Amino acid sequence: MNTLNNIEDFLTHPEFVRWVKKPDKELNSYWDQWRKANPEQLPTMQLAKELLLSTTFQPPHSPTGLKQEVLQEVLRQRKKKANRPEVKENKEKKLGYRSLWNRLGQMNRVAAILLITLAIAGSFGPIFTINFIAEEELETVDTVFKYTGPGEKLQLTLGDGTKVWVNSSSQIEFPKKFSNSERIVYLKGEAYFEVKRDSLRPFKVSTNGLTTIVLGTSFNINAKVPGNIKVSLVSGKVKVSTSLTQTSLSPGEMLDYNSAKGTYDVKVFDANDILAWKEGILKFHKSTLPQVKAALEEWFGVKIKLQNVEGIVWEFSGTYPQQTLEEVLESMSYIKGFDYRIKDKEAIIKF
Repeated sequence: MNTLNNIEDFLTHPEFVRWVKKPDKELNSYWDQWRKANPEQLPTMQLAKELLLSTTFQPPHSPTGLKQEVLQEVLRQRKKKANRPEVKENKEKKLGYRSLWNRLGQMNRVAAILLITLAIAGSFGPIFTINFIAEEELETVDTVFKYTGPGEKLQLTLGDGTKVWVNSSSQIEFPKKFSNSERIVYLKGEAYFEVKRDSLRPFKVSTNGLTTIVLGTSFNINAKVPGNIKVSLVSGKVKVSTSLTQTSLSPGEMLDYNSAKGTYDVKVFDANDILAWKEGILKFHKSTLPQVKAALEEWFGVKIKLQNVEGIVWEFSGTYPQQTLEEVLESMSYIKGFDYRIKDKEAIIKF
C-alpha cells in the first residue's frame, strides 16, 4: 500500500479509518508492518490518526441523511469564516465520493476530508459524528499529544526550542505555545530532554505526581515501571519535587523515586547505560530471560514465544548498536544455545 502519500490518502482510506476507530489484532498487525516498511510516512500517518481521533463515537443510529447533515454543518462553519456564496446543491440523485470531493473544492480542505471519512466509516457499522474543527481553528488548538508504540521512537522540537527524544511505549503532552510564566509538559513512559534555557520561564516535566523543574539542562526521565520514576541529570541542575518532598540533583546523579512509598534515593549513574536507547543501542546487564523477552518485544515491536524453557536460568549481558532483531537473536543464540524463527511480527525461541 504505497499509494498513501499525503494526509488525504490516509483520511479517505477505509481500512485506515477502521483501524483508528475500531482496531483489532489483524488490523494492528497489518498497520504495524506498513509503518515499518514506510518510516518516512510516519509523521503524516500520525497527524491523520490525531485528526480521526478528534471525532467522537456515538451508538449506532440510522445512517439516513448522514452525509447531508454533515455537509450542512460544513457549510454553516464555512459561512462563519467568510461571507462567501454557498456551494450549490448537486442535483444528481447518486453522488459518488469523487464528485463529492469536487463539490467541496471551494470549502475548507480539512473539513472536506473529514466529511468523506465519515461517509466511508459509516459503511463499517457505527456512525461517527464530527467535533467540527475548521482548518483555521486547528491552528489554535492548545494541547498536543504524541504517542509511541512498541518499536517506535520519536524526536521532536517544542515551541520554545527544547528538544525531546521519546522512547517506545510512551506519551508526551505539551502546549503548542507555552505561556509567558512557565513551560510545562506531561510525560508517561520515558523521554530525554535538552531544555532551551529561559531564566524567566522554568521548564517543568510532570510525571505521575513527580515534577522536575529546570531552567536549561539535559536529563532523562524513565517512568515505565509502575510505581517507580528515575530522573537522571546529564548537565545543568534540576529540582525534583512531590507533594511531600523536594531535592536537587547535580550532573551525574539519578533520583530513584518510589511513588508507592513516597521515598527516594539519589545515586550516581552511567550515562552510557541510561541514554543507550536514545542512540539506538540495545543493552542488557545481568538480565533474566523474562527481562530479555520483554525488552526485545518493546524494542522491536514484536511478540516472542518461548518454548522448552523449563529450568532455563539467564543472567545475560550484551550490547547491540543499531542491529535488527535477526542480528540480535543470531548473536544470542550462539551464546545461549537456542534455535529461533522469525515470521512477520512474531519470533519463536526454542531451547
